Amino acid sequence: MSPEDQKDDVSLSQFLDAVAGATATPGGGSVSALAGALAAALVEMVVNLTAGKKGFEAQAAEMEKLGAEAHSYREALGSTIAQDINAYQGVMKAYLLPKSTESEKETRKEEIQKALRRAADPPLFTAATSLKVLKLCQKAAEKGNPNAITDAAVGALLAEAALQGGVLNVLINLSALKDENTVKKMMQELERLEAEGIKTREKILNLVKGRLKAG
Repeated sequence: MSPEDQKDDVSLSQFLDAVAGATATPGGGSVSALAGALAAALVEMVVNLTAGKKGFEAQAAEMEKLGAEAHSYREALGSTIAQDINAYQGVMKAYLLPKSTESEKETRKEEIQKALRRAADPPLFTAATSLKVLKLCQKAAEKGNPNAITDAAVGALLAEAALQGGVLNVLINLSALKDENTVKKMMQELERLEAEGIKTREKILNLVKGRLKAG
């Protein structure tokens, strides 16, 4: 997918073809962001199947807030799809810089490090935002229309997949980053996000499966 393509909306078929193609982008980072956006959209779906329905009048204000939050995260993660592509292309360009002289080699090393650091930002955002979406999925499962409880659960699975995908794509950039302080801080943040994501996803699945079994 070229930078020009990223400026305009593409169809699902076009995006899938681009992912399947013999190019490095869009790849796992962009797909993770999309998964997070889909999770947020499912929260909005649960909200819209709850708000204004008979028997859920008391949840109206809470549902409105939940839907607004989910929409903002869907928009943000949707934008991250292209940001991830652009950041990774920046890394590839840095690796293609000339390295004939010592000066060129030094410049190339510096640019690669800068590009790697920038490339870690979109997947880190995806991971952090997907955890927020995951928590919204929990609220949707707890307070939303029970007829849509499995939609909240699917959202949770997608959100955790997006979180884990974001974590992995940060890690691959950190593996070549030389700034030890930055690596240490980001590793700690990744561990926190991952642990909280797993815990939240388990809570949601246990809740949903329990209610389904109870009928």
